Amino acid sequence: MMAIFDCGFWILDWRKRPKCGAAPAAPNPKSKIQNPKWTAAVLLLLALFAPAAAAQERTPDEAERLYQQVGDQLFCICGCREALLSCSHNVCSAKDEERKFLRELAGNSKLDAGEIRQAMVERFGKGVLQVPEQSNLYPVLIAAGLGLAAAFGAGFWVLTRHGSKPEAAPEPAADPDFEARIARELKELE
Repeated sequence: MMAIFDCGFWILDWRKRPKCGAAPAAPNPKSKIQNPKWTAAVLLLLALFAPAAAAQERTPDEAERLYQQVGDQLFCICGCREALLSCSHNVCSAKDEERKFLRELAGNSKLDAGEIRQAMVERFGKGVLQVPEQSNLYPVLIAAGLGLAAAFGAGFWVLTRHGSKPEAAPEPAADPDFEARIARELKELE
């Protein structure tokens, strides 16, 4: 809205401009925020600048943390079956290529850890993953854990609940010679 100087008054709404010499118009009850045009303009500006604000680059520390986090979950594909970040081959070109690509992906602020792993699989194959997503390892581990828990539970039940209660140990018989000897030794100590 344009401010127009008319007859010594600042008029904010030019459609309700008083005639010269008339009393000034009452203030507009709608503020700028309540005005639909103003609200639409603000929302449009927010929509235009929100992606730019959200697409900030990662700091070097965040990129390094993500590089280490994802790199510890990947294998080198040269055949050594060592973790990517700890591959000990001196002349391993696969290690260098994987690390360089991983560093590029970690610097991209649009990718999270899962997307980086997926990009590594797309470029280097499923052999790069330490445990593939569609692995049979997880059900085997769960079954082994449940089996161990059941075995320990059964063993505990057998040892604590099953069987007869042990008989009380008989009272040792009083040996008069032994008691006389103890009494004699106690008198000697005094």
